Amino acid sequence: MKRFFLALIFALLVSGVASAQTGRTDGSEESEFGKGGYPFAGPASQFYLNTSFGSGFFKTPGLANTQTGFLYGVDLGFEIDQWLGVQMGYTYLSDRDLSIYSIGSRFAYTYEPFVYHVSLSAGLYDPEIGSQNFGLAPGAGIDIRINDRVRLGIEYKHDFIFTDNITTDMDRVNAGLKFFF
Repeated sequence: MKRFFLALIFALLVSGVASAQTGRTDGSEESEFGKGGYPFAGPASQFYLNTSFGSGFFKTPGLANTQTGFLYGVDLGFEIDQWLGVQMGYTYLSDRDLSIYSIGSRFAYTYEPFVYHVSLSAGLYDPEIGSQNFGLAPGAGIDIRINDRVRLGIEYKHDFIFTDNITTDMDRVNAGLKFFF
């Protein structure tokens, strides 16, 4: 009797899944309403690798000028859904010999073919000479979907680096390629 109920439950589950996959569709083939699908709809829950390069701008306290430097970085992230993701990254600012190790969250809004995003990262700022410091970096950017696995984007971040006596500000502007797995 127990096997009969298990077989009945299994048959109901299978028939429910089969009936959910069949049915009426409105619209022509290759439309978002038909069976063809939407061309930019990517799968949810996927990993990505973001490579970037750009520049970092420091305003030195007491001086009128701004110092700049070349930066490059890489982020490894996990997009939980198309609007929410977590990422960790490494960025290197060449003129200051400054390495930035960060972890944070990312919120995105897709309006095809553009993806607008805001982020918040916490990081460790580790210069070659000097002490390590903690900082926060809110950011915003825009990506353009090349296809469902590649995006080209630009991003701005403002870093608040907390030291013993003063908060140092840095602006980062970078462009990059994002690859989804």
